[in-house]
Amino acid sequence: MSKIKKDKQGSKKKRRIPLPVKFLLIVLSVLVVFSSSTIGVNYYINKNFTTTFYQINSDKVTDNIRIVELSDLHNSQFGEKNSKLISKIKSLKPDLIFYAGDMINEDESDYSVLFDLSDNLSKIAPIYACYGNHELDRYLFKDKKFTEKLEAHNVNLLSNEATDVTVKSSVIQLIAISDNVKQFDIKTNNAKKFINSLKPTSNCRICLTHYPELFNEKLLNKGIDIAFTGHVHGGHIRLPYIGGLYSNGEGFLPNFTEGVVKTKDNTKVVVSRGLGNHNPIPRINNQPELVVVDICWY
Repeated sequence: MSKIKKDKQGSKKKRRIPLPVKFLLIVLSVLVVFSSSTIGVNYYINKNFTTTFYQINSDKVTDNIRIVELSDLHNSQFGEKNSKLISKIKSLKPDLIFYAGDMINEDESDYSVLFDLSDNLSKIAPIYACYGNHELDRYLFKDKKFTEKLEAHNVNLLSNEATDVTVKSSVIQLIAISDNVKQFDIKTNNAKKFINSLKPTSNCRICLTHYPELFNEKLLNKGIDIAFTGHVHGGHIRLPYIGGLYSNGEGFLPNFTEGVVKTKDNTKVVVSRGLGNHNPIPRINNQPELVVVDICWY
């Protein structure tokens, strides 16, 4: 039987941990603590939304117009039946409310979150919407009555079409594009044909589309003054001093992830980070966002 060596006081000798191992353990401990706190903070901010305000000046309106944009809700809820979201929008007193797509999930047949929200928001201001990829896939492949059902809840859904909207003493031309970059030029779709058929207008032309990457090329020089978009979820992971990391439409380090992006033809593209998620890539450092745009005549 082996004997345990003891020092003069009779105590067991302690094994010394090598310095590199100590350093590694300290680093791992710090990473564990940091990761745990980051996950906790990230979970909290993803359960709450922030409100972002932008001001865009235009000499094509004669009154100030406030538009609230919701995008990429993906059936998320903030408060019971979205009570927090509804209360906030009511306090903002918008003239118009825009849905920039992906308010539902295409693999879910329960639309009650969107329908209840629309019933309440339509009492505040008129709602206009475009298809996101989730709504369009739901309509094309799973529920041909989806559009009819949504419009029954006071939502004006536009798809590759235009309408004049009167707000106070101003008239805006609102257009909506349903197709993404890959679908845009397909002859069986109507986006390219529709946008090329538009005649010049002296009114403020506002485009509602889910896909901001269309403004890299497809929707340039089309007389669009302001666009409202979503889709990119803020780039999913937002890095300090860099911004959004990835979008499905543009890949890594995309041009469009949030804010008001001014294009080569001077279109102001409003990009919402969205309110929810339906993606294996988590939202990190990327709080859900309600967007408010004041279009000012002065």
